[in-house]
Order: sequence, then structure tokens, then C-alpha cells
Amino acid sequence: MNPTDRKGSIRLQLALATTAWLITASLLIGAGYLWFADRPQQEVDRELRSELQELQDHYQDLGPGALAEEVARRVEEHPPGHSVYLYAESQRTVIEGTLPHWPEGLEGGDEAATIPVEAATPHYRFERQLRMVALTLDDRRQLAVGRDISEHLRFQSTLQLAAVGALGLVILGGLAVGLGVSRSLLGRVVSMRDTIGDILAGRRGARVGVGPGGDEFDQLADQFNHLLDANEQLLLRMREVTDDVAHDLRTPLSRMRGRIEAALAGQEPPEEHAETLHALLEETDDMLDTFSALLHIAQIESRSVQEHMETLDLDDQARDAADLYQPVAEEAGLDLQTELEGGLRVRGNRHLISQALTNLLDNAVKYSHAPGEIRVTTRRAGERAELCVSDQGPGIPETEREHVLQRFVRLDSSRGTAGTGLGLSFVAAVATLHDANLRLEDNEPGLRITMEFPLA
Repeated sequence: MNPTDRKGSIRLQLALATTAWLITASLLIGAGYLWFADRPQQEVDRELRSELQELQDHYQDLGPGALAEEVARRVEEHPPGHSVYLYAESQRTVIEGTLPHWPEGLEGGDEAATIPVEAATPHYRFERQLRMVALTLDDRRQLAVGRDISEHLRFQSTLQLAAVGALGLVILGGLAVGLGVSRSLLGRVVSMRDTIGDILAGRRGARVGVGPGGDEFDQLADQFNHLLDANEQLLLRMREVTDDVAHDLRTPLSRMRGRIEAALAGQEPPEEHAETLHALLEETDDMLDTFSALLHIAQIESRSVQEHMETLDLDDQARDAADLYQPVAEEAGLDLQTELEGGLRVRGNRHLISQALTNLLDNAVKYSHAPGEIRVTTRRAGERAELCVSDQGPGIPETEREHVLQRFVRLDSSRGTAGTGLGLSFVAAVATLHDANLRLEDNEPGLRITMEFPLA
């Protein structure tokens, strides 16, 4: 299904999910409010029962006359707009009390009840809400106490109306926020999808917009753009390699074709056929070496060899390579020296580091002139370990040092020396794989090449 076909449903789902969450939160808050709102009434009920028990004890201890006096005293002490006291005959004719008549609906028992009672002032009549508890005494008379809760009920009613209105606003706001959030989020997803569509359509320079906020979507877009840049660089390198291979192999292939045609045309004496075959074999071996080196570099750049990483001693690597090339250097009239600090352990691929080091030593021997010195050194530099190979050859001009790290690049001074132009590009690929810094510097005279590895 096309993503755009599901876009509306996803937006609706996000909006409904946001609204449901807000409604749930509001209902939980409302339930908590109702629980707490009922606490004051429960406290009033406890006070009424306690006061009613006091009056009942007074009646049992001192009799009906004393109870009537106590009720009259409490009526005088408490303002009529707050507390209510009633002492009545069995027919509910009031003997003493705040109200002239026994309220309708008030029955004796332990349960509190809210009783509406009409009240009047010189100017108007109004209704009061009384919370009352009543009981029947032993002589069948009635006793009741109460509190005026009119203001509390009005306040509670106002809060309930406000809560209902707030819930409605929450629902509308939740829908609006959900739709807004879904539009914002899915809009950025759609932007990424459209960018991918542009790239697939051939516009490979298209990139996803990154906002200034730096949120997760911006980080995702930034990583996505880095991925596109890396793929673009890989494609560029592939084109460059293809062009370089075509350029560098054209000459030897043309030369091989010419010698084969000459041999087939009978232009060479039979006794030179073996020499021709040997020369063709050497040319073929050189081309195979070139292809092998290219494949090896491609494997390194794809990082498919990272699984073979291990912790190794960099000094052992340098010592083994120096021992291997010591006879070669002596035969060329060169003095190969080592200066190893010791205790430098790095995380890397043993075979690749060894091969990169032998490439550097091979170049140093190849381009140095006797008498001369080649030096292999290791040393600690902060949190990194330096592996350095220096010689006293012609060196490389500063303007060409970045250029020689590319494939098939050979300076004019080295055209007469055997080689494919892939040695330093292999070293550069190994350095990148190991997160090592590669530096080409002037050795005054000669060249000093340093690989700076992170310490394990």
C-alpha cells in the first residue's frame, strides 16, 4: 500500500491516542477531586454524630429538662446561619431549637441526610441546605443537630461545572494537539520519503532538510544525509577506480596484444617465442597483482574485515617487519634501524597492519639511495600510539602528499621504478579502518610517514 494511503489513518490514530491519554488523565484527576471533595462532608458527619452523642449522654445523665436547657444554650451560643439544634416532642413539635418546625424528611437514625429548609429575611426568602443527624430518645422525643452546608454545595456545584467544561476543552484540545503533532511528525517522515523518491528518480544530490532544533528527527535526518554522502563517495570512488583501471591497463594490454599479433604473424624468430611468452606471463602477473590489490583495498574500505580485530602489540608488529626487511635493506646498501618504546597495545587487524608496514618499508628501500638510513620507530603520544617509517630518499613535495594517497598515482620521479601506484592508497585504507591518523612529513632529507593509532 502506498504510504500516502495510510497517512490520514496514522494521523487519526495519533490524534485519538493523544486525546484518549488526556481524557484518561482528566478522569483520574476528576476522580481524585471527587474523593477529596467528599472529605469535608465526611468530617461534618463525624462532628454531628459526636455532638449528638454528647447531647444524648446529657439527657441520660440529667434528664429531659436539662437537655432542653442545654439545647437552648447551644442555640444561643452558635449563629443561626451555621449550626442547627432541635429538641422536639414525639409528634415532632419543637420544644427548643434553631428552627420553628421539624424539617420534613428528617428521620431518626445514625445516617446523616441533606435537608432543604426554607429561610427568610426581612427582604427575601431563600433555601438553605442543612446536613443533619437525628435520633429518637427513650421517651420517644426527637433530637437533631445539623450544619449549614449551602456554601459548600454551591462551591462544589461550581467546581463540577468547571470540571465538565474543562473536560470538553481537554477533548477538543487533545484532538487539536494530536492532529498538530501528527501533522508535524508525519510531515517530516513524508519529507524523507520524498527525498528518497527524488534520489531513486536520479537526483542524487537531494538531501533531507535538518531543522535547528536538533531533536531525534533532526538527528535521524542528519544520519540519513551522512549515509547518502557516504554512498555518493563510494560511487565516486568506484567510478574513479574504473577510470584508473581502464587507463592504467590500456598500455600493458595494448603491448601484450601487439606482441601476440607479432608472434602470430611470424614476425618473430621461433627462438624468441619462449622469451615472448615469459614477458606476457610477467605482464599478466602484474595485472593480476593490480586487481588483487584493488580487491583488497575494496574489502578494507567496506570494513568487512573488522570482525578480525584484536588487541596486539604495536612494537612486535614493527619489530617483525623490520627483521623481515633487514636483509633487503642491507643488500641495497641501507642501514635499517628500530627505536621502539615498548608497551604500546592497539586494537587492530594484525595482517593488515603488518602489510601496511611492509608497504612503507618496501617504498623506503625502493626509493632510497645508498648509503642511507631507514628508521622504524614507535612512541606514545598522549592517548595514541605512533608508528613511523622514515627514509632519506627524495621525499614527496608537500603539494603532492594528499594526491599520492589515491589509487594509481605515481610521481614523475618514480615512473621508472616497478610498481602499481596502490601501495600508499592501501596504507591510507588501513589507517582509515583503524581510525588512525596518517601523516606524510618532510624528514629533511627524505620522507617520514606516521600512522597514529588509538591506544587499546
